[in-house]
Amino acid sequence: MTKEIFISYSRRDQEFVTRLASELNAQVAGVWFDQSTIQLGQKWHDEIMEGIRKCKAFILVLSPDAMESRYVREEVNKALELGKTIFPVIYRPAKWASEFETLVREVQTLDLRSGSYTDNFQKLVDGLIEAGAAEVPHERPFLRKPAKVPLGIVFGKIPGWAFAWGLGWLVFWIVGIILLSIITVIQGDGLSDLTSDYPTALFLIFIGAGTGGFTGGLLAGLITMFALRPNAPSISWKHMAPSIRIWAVSGPLGMLVSLLLTFLMVAIGAIGIRTANCEGLGLGECIGAIIGEVAVFLILAISFFLLLAVFTWFLTGVFAGRLAIRHIRRLEPGITSGQSRGVSLGWGCGAIVAVIVMTTVIGFLFSVLGL
Repeated sequence: MTKEIFISYSRRDQEFVTRLASELNAQVAGVWFDQSTIQLGQKWHDEIMEGIRKCKAFILVLSPDAMESRYVREEVNKALELGKTIFPVIYRPAKWASEFETLVREVQTLDLRSGSYTDNFQKLVDGLIEAGAAEVPHERPFLRKPAKVPLGIVFGKIPGWAFAWGLGWLVFWIVGIILLSIITVIQGDGLSDLTSDYPTALFLIFIGAGTGGFTGGLLAGLITMFALRPNAPSISWKHMAPSIRIWAVSGPLGMLVSLLLTFLMVAIGAIGIRTANCEGLGLGECIGAIIGEVAVFLILAISFFLLLAVFTWFLTGVFAGRLAIRHIRRLEPGITSGQSRGVSLGWGCGAIVAVIVMTTVIGFLFSVLGL
């Protein structure tokens, strides 16, 4: 294997570098980095120095960890000593110092935080071909051709988000029901006091939760993929899967917080039962007035709880969206703050839609079955 292009990087950035090397190899043969060709038993330092001596282009993946790595500094100094063409690629920002500061200041750098990965990758390939560090005889293939991600790729990712959300909401309600059952046992009521329709009710709740989560995931996935359309090709299941554990943990926690706040509002009297004034009323009218006050109290308490729960789920969706962005940024460092805000807001709205759909489905199924 020829070693036309050498990549210097920190091991902390290996996931991104592996992707970069693989895609460069598909466009310009001869990409080499320390994980690609060094075999067990070889003297890795000698192999790396030999790779730098033979390369026609030296790609430096810049990050705070790369700047702190003595191995990267040694490789950069060797490349400078040999007069190699260096392509600085900013993967993660840092306060550059020493030789890194000089390279960033004096050499045209490629900042992956600006624009999509696809566009930046095309610029890098064009530069490598122009520098003669490629085995392709034709002209630069991407010059002045903006990257366009087909809508088929965008729409193809949306079901994955919906499926992950659906699973997350199922786990969310399984955890919630288990916690509710434990509380019931601790209170001494025991599960035996529950109605015979309890298993059926649980089944219907899980159907509603899965349906609501899937629907909310469709909306969140749609917004996510359109917000990240330039970055869509690199988004995979591993970026979607964290939403499962986020809902499993944050969902029940949000319900518990909402319940405690509701009890607090009742305890301090913000939500309470007014004393029915039975003066001048008969016994039946007095009882009716008391029942009415109790009904108003229950409606207020339940409404307050549901509003808190929906708000908590909205925040949970926003948090899950930010977590997804953090995972995707490992391969797509060019995601902007605006894109991130759009995804987070979309996930929050998806959570609200999931609540509405879930309660509607559960209510419909309970009504049909007469539970």
